[in-house]
Amino acid sequence: MNIRERKIELRKDMEQRRASLSPAERADKQRRINAGLLELASRYLAQGRPSEAVPTLLTYMPHRSEPDVTPLMEWCWKQGVRVLLPRVAKDTKAMSLHAVRGYKDLDSGAYGIREPRPHTSVETDLATISLILVPGLAFDTGFGRLGYGGGYYDRFMQLFAARGLERPAAIAAAFDIQLIEQVPTSWHDFRVDGLITESKQLFKSEKR
Repeated sequence: MNIRERKIELRKDMEQRRASLSPAERADKQRRINAGLLELASRYLAQGRPSEAVPTLLTYMPHRSEPDVTPLMEWCWKQGVRVLLPRVAKDTKAMSLHAVRGYKDLDSGAYGIREPRPHTSVETDLATISLILVPGLAFDTGFGRLGYGGGYYDRFMQLFAARGLERPAAIAAAFDIQLIEQVPTSWHDFRVDGLITESKQLFKSEKR
């Protein structure tokens, strides 16, 4: 079985694992995950980088059985932290980043995922981003990530190096059951810099 086939099988397995959580289990695990995310945010986003007027979080809207990470976004709005969410273009497989100030700025978008409305302002300067929260199906303790197969985030992460920028820390929130021994990866697959689950907080030392 080649890497592509292994990824396809693993995606099916992880979707089933994640969906198998009972409502009570999910609520408890999400509460602990979000406590870890908010602790992280207080370190990364309280002041931002020296060059930033306002710290900025790039995050995503949870879909299907993903952990609900919206409390982090809501915390940012209350703290005056700028929030960016992606809009995806299916034809070009690219993401554009939009500033959102509340749920009123969201609408149903590609793949049934809530996205920023078209009128919201677009951010093209990647240097403004302080922290990135990324979705994923499976992770390992070497910070390997299995995405959903579209390659949106892999291509997006390459933009930092292409523009001569240091990439901000990319953090993933997941349930413990999404951690596996080793994620099958290809040369173009980026690795996250930190993982937060209901029982673990793992970080690359240079990105913490």
